[in-house]
Amino acid sequence: MSALSTIARHEYYAELGTSLPPPVLDQPEYRQRRHTTAVEAFNALHPGDSYEARLAVKIVACGAHAVESLRLAGVHRDDFAKMTRCRAQAASMMRAESAAKRTLEREQKVRLATDAVAGTPKAQPAAVSAPPPQAQPQAAPPPVQAAAAAPPPAPAAIAAPEPMPAGSASPPSPEAIAKAEAFAQKRAVAAARIRHDRGVTPQCKRHFHYVTLPTDPAVIDALVRGTSKVLSLLDAVGGETVDQAA
Repeated sequence: MSALSTIARHEYYAELGTSLPPPVLDQPEYRQRRHTTAVEAFNALHPGDSYEARLAVKIVACGAHAVESLRLAGVHRDDFAKMTRCRAQAASMMRAESAAKRTLEREQKVRLATDAVAGTPKAQPAAVSAPPPQAQPQAAPPPVQAAAAAPPPAPAAIAAPEPMPAGSASPPSPEAIAKAEAFAQKRAVAAARIRHDRGVTPQCKRHFHYVTLPTDPAVIDALVRGTSKVLSLLDAVGGETVDQAA
């Protein structure tokens, strides 16, 4: 859901109107058509906050100027120097448009993942069920004297306990999962960094020096290996995205 107010959205529309190149026929009808097209392109980018809206204005304006530079390159096709400068300007505007588009996509990805983590209800720890009542022991029948005592089983016949499979680790406890989810809902990007790095690394501490990172090994393990809905959403924030957003 967009957090842009109506006043802010109209201000960005006005900025688009003043930053666009004029149409070939500089008449009110053509100016209105160009401005309407730019506004529709702005809305198609779905900016969710003011920073994303600023990037959307840059994307639309750079694209419009790139098209205008290509038009001028065709107008001056008989003048090689002017045509080359117009094409170079068009290429520069296209690079700026692409860079702003990549930044906008990264910001939207982080925002949507953060909103999803923050909006997911916390998992309640599983209630510890009371053990069933023990049955009263019955009196053992009197021993019957055997005619002859059976010989004890040979040591080789006793089955040895099976070894635990290597690398098997118990899942995080419900308490650790709950604490990990609480941290992720407050600091989604930092939690995604811990999950991506498989722990609290020195790089993570350097990037998030302003955040009180968890120190409990059980909570860190839950952030890394937890499979709850909240913790699984952290995988939506990739490593490159977390590096650039930190």
